Amino acid sequence: MNASLSEGAEEILMRPKRWRIGVEIVFLVICLVIGLVLSERFGPRPIIGTVRFEGLIVPPSAQQMWNILEAARRDPRVAGIVVEISSFGGDASSSEKLYYAMANFRQEKPLVVVIDGEATSGGYYMAIAANKIYAPAAAAVGNIGVWMSRPADPMIVPDVLSTGPYKLGGGSRFDNIRQLEMVKDAFVNTVLHERTQSPYNPLRVDGRVLGEGHIYLGNEALALGMVDALGGVSDAIPDVAALAGIARYEVRDLTEYLGLPFQPVDPFQMLATLRDTLPGEVLLLDTRFIALVGPAYDATSFRTANGAVLPGGKRP
Repeated sequence: MNASLSEGAEEILMRPKRWRIGVEIVFLVICLVIGLVLSERFGPRPIIGTVRFEGLIVPPSAQQMWNILEAARRDPRVAGIVVEISSFGGDASSSEKLYYAMANFRQEKPLVVVIDGEATSGGYYMAIAANKIYAPAAAAVGNIGVWMSRPADPMIVPDVLSTGPYKLGGGSRFDNIRQLEMVKDAFVNTVLHERTQSPYNPLRVDGRVLGEGHIYLGNEALALGMVDALGGVSDAIPDVAALAGIARYEVRDLTEYLGLPFQPVDPFQMLATLRDTLPGEVLLLDTRFIALVGPAYDATSFRTANGAVLPGGKRP
């Protein structure tokens, strides 16, 4: 009898403790929910970054872009980026450097390219690293391939000793032609690899057609599967957010957010670059530029940088 009374009294004494524990759990849950709501509303949101690459793809511009891509890849707030491209290309190694940098970024975070005006040759090499490519209907797209200045004959310099017949020039004309084809094949095969796997608009032409170096309008490139959709930056930003799986975000210019500059290289500076280029150096450039440095090209008929003058005295 006494034992039963004792057990009943103990149970009565335990009820307030259980009640308090329940209240504390409910209070903690409410605090957690309020914290999540406040964090969502007032905390720092993920960033969709935008960056524009324009001008020539040469070591200075490629390094600046590489710095921006790497900093954005490592920044935990950057959820993905939109890269706007307006470039007819540049040298082969710099174009490949940016392709690999963008492909590396894409392995961790979404990256969508928007072609603004043109992305030809090396500019298109950059673009194919994206998850998705947008282009306006009138944009210039493609020009896949390479070219180089005419290979020089083996050099003999009277006052210079060299350890081999090609030490001064780097190789024979046949070596130059073979290497040119190797670079072209690598470019074409990379386009085939990337674009045939597009989940949006797979490539519908073969490597032979790609290697001919055609320049297509944006709507033609769409029909061929060289781009995924017609559109611009306003279309690309929601795509990046969807690929990153976020609904609330900020859009920030990466050069401002990261504090890293990008200074485009003036295309007309390529006139000076071509003048100083070693024979046999491989370039990935829009063939339309050759018209500026054709047979009548005279290295004394232009000035570069701010006061560039084209052959014949025409100013850009």
